[in-house]
Amino acid sequence: MDSLTQAALGAAVGHLFWNKKLGNKALYLGAVGGTIPDLDIILYPLLDDVQRLYWHRGESHSIWFVLLGSMLTGWLLCKYFHRERLSLPSAVLGTLLIYATHILIDYFTVYGTQLLAPLSRTGFALGNFFILDPLFTLPLLLGCAIAAVAKSSLGVKANVAGLTLAACYMMWSFSIQAIADHTFRSALAKENVDITRQRTTAGPFTTFLWRHVAETKDGFLLAYWSIFDKPTPTIQFYHIPRQADLIKKITDSRTFTVVEWFSQGWWFAVDEGDNLIRVVDLRFNEIPSMHGQSHQKWDWPFAWKFDLQAPQEKSLFSILPDVDAPLHTLQLLTTRIRGGKNWYSTSGNIGTGAITYAERLQEPLKTQ
Repeated sequence: MDSLTQAALGAAVGHLFWNKKLGNKALYLGAVGGTIPDLDIILYPLLDDVQRLYWHRGESHSIWFVLLGSMLTGWLLCKYFHRERLSLPSAVLGTLLIYATHILIDYFTVYGTQLLAPLSRTGFALGNFFILDPLFTLPLLLGCAIAAVAKSSLGVKANVAGLTLAACYMMWSFSIQAIADHTFRSALAKENVDITRQRTTAGPFTTFLWRHVAETKDGFLLAYWSIFDKPTPTIQFYHIPRQADLIKKITDSRTFTVVEWFSQGWWFAVDEGDNLIRVVDLRFNEIPSMHGQSHQKWDWPFAWKFDLQAPQEKSLFSILPDVDAPLHTLQLLTTRIRGGKNWYSTSGNIGTGAITYAERLQEPLKTQ
C-alpha cells in the first residue's frame, strides 16, 4: 500500500510492542521499520524497466526477508541503539511483526507481493484493498497521533483502538469482497459465457465499490458493483478485446515476457498506429476522463508501448497515466460509488437488458 499507510502501521505495531521500554521512540522506530521494505526502489537507478518489475516487491517483500531481515534489524537495534532497554528476543520479535504486517497489507492489494522471491517469481495478491484506502489509514494515524502527545495509558489505549478499527475494516473488506464476487458470478451465470478465469478486487480508494474482470476466449469482461446499488442490481459487463494478433511479432521478446509475467496474463493490446502497440495490465483500475469513453481512451496505471519495428531486447517503455481532468474523473468515481451509472457505455455489451454474449460473438467485434 502507500508509504503513509505503511509508516503508520509500522508505528502502531512498534508502539504496541515496545512502548513500555522505549516510550514514544517506539513510534518512530516502527515508522522507519514499516518503510524499510519499500526502500527496494533505491536500486532503481541501476535497473532498467524490465529489472524493476522483477525487483519491486520482490526479495524485500518475501517471507525470507521477514525472517532474516527481522533477525538482522533486531540485532542492530540491540547492539547500536537500545542495548540497555531492548532484549534481543524483544527487538527481533517486534521487528518481525512490523515487517510481516507491511508485507501482509501489500498482499491484500491487487499488485501483491512475491512472497517466495528469489526462489519463485510467482505473484500473490488478494485484491481486498485498493493501494490507498483512507478508511484503513486514518484510524492508524489518529491512534499514533494521540499516542505521541497523550499520557502513557491514554496513548496506549488510543493506539490499540486505532489498530482494532483498522483490523475490523480489514475483516469487513474480506466479507464484502465475498458478497461482491458472488454478485458478479451470479450475473455471469445467467449469460451464455465461457469464462476462463475471473477476479473481484476493490475499487479506487474504498471497499464500497468493487471491480470484476472475467477472461473469455477473445478478451475480457469488465463490471462494477457498489454496496449502494439497488437491492437487485443490474450488472452490465463491458467487453474489452485482447487483440493478441497485434503483438505476434514480440511475444518472444524479453520486454513482452516480463509484461506477460507481471500482468499474470491479464493484458490486452491497443493499436496506436505507426507500428506502435500499447499493452495494458487490466488488473489495475482504469482512469476515465468522461462518461461513455471507450477503453482505448482510458489512462492506466500500468501500460507499455511497443514499437514493432524496433528491437525489443533492451528496455521497456512505460506509459505514465496523463489524467487530463482529475476532478471529473473523481466525480465519475464518486457517482458510481453512490450507486450511479458506470463511466463506460454498456450499449452492445452483455448484461440484463443488453445483448447476450453469444450474440456478441456472432457479430463483428465493436468497441465503444
